[in-house]
Amino acid sequence: MTMKSHTLRWSDGEATVVTTAATVTDATFMLPNGPFKPFARAPWVGKVDDPSITGHLRVLSGDFVGLPFGTGGREAPTLSQWGDLLTQPANGTIHGPSAHEEWTIISGDDKSVTLALDYEPHSLVRRLERTISVRDGAPALDFTLRIFARHKGSASLGLHPNFRMPEQPGRLELKFPFQFGLTHPGQTAAGDPQEFSSLASVPKDGARVDMSHLPLSPRTDKNVQLCGVTGPVIGTYLDEGAGFELDWDHALLPSLMIWHTDGGIGGEPWNNQFRGIGLEPLASAFDFHTDVSSGPNPINARGVRTSIDLDPAQPLVVRHSIRTFAV
Repeated sequence: MTMKSHTLRWSDGEATVVTTAATVTDATFMLPNGPFKPFARAPWVGKVDDPSITGHLRVLSGDFVGLPFGTGGREAPTLSQWGDLLTQPANGTIHGPSAHEEWTIISGDDKSVTLALDYEPHSLVRRLERTISVRDGAPALDFTLRIFARHKGSASLGLHPNFRMPEQPGRLELKFPFQFGLTHPGQTAAGDPQEFSSLASVPKDGARVDMSHLPLSPRTDKNVQLCGVTGPVIGTYLDEGAGFELDWDHALLPSLMIWHTDGGIGGEPWNNQFRGIGLEPLASAFDFHTDVSSGPNPINARGVRTSIDLDPAQPLVVRHSIRTFAV
């Protein structure tokens, strides 16, 4: 199926949505101090059409959905409490069909677009419908995901907004409340604690880094999960006089994964070129196999859910929003 695009236009901005992974690939918000483009955009967008490359990677940019979130096939070399769980092989493309396949546009105008995707017959998920709408009179986008189940069950779910990384270290400030943070088991160095309580003091390679001000310096990749998030993420570009508020249903998706990627991924299509910050609301145990998230794990053992419950009797509705503002 050929990728199609749809443009949203309103008094406060313009956004482009493509059918590949139902991704928002570009958005410009009109603020009092000028146009503001908060989303990341990979340098290869529009230049890569190799079908062997996962769909969302071909168009890696603003916002897509992962269901199930993650694939398995990860490792936790220094953390036995995680390593003992990670025995499953990878279960398909990263972040599931929603982040790989071509969706179908079922309705759309200047203010809203709705896309749909049918899952394979063996899947717990029967169908997804994703509506992306402008907010009249505001520089904001509202997202609604409806998940239709084939039978009762649970799965991991993650939303995947990707924000632009400033050129200068530490010039994107992040603020939001959470209960506890964990470094990714695959990136936790021997001797480092995995848990932390402040985003300004995250364990890394025998020291601490400030992930409340990004990007990190020296340039590096670092992924963490913040558990028990109770309020929106406020991101401020300190040198630009602009920022964003990312909000969602925190009871349904109680964690946020920060995917801090600063040129550290090689191979196609990456070639160590991508710089971006994924701020990913989720019900998942990191990006592990959905069976790890649905079963007992060190996060849900502490009362933070790592999966969603699905029921064919009614669709599960998941909402999030991105509002921009001038400082």
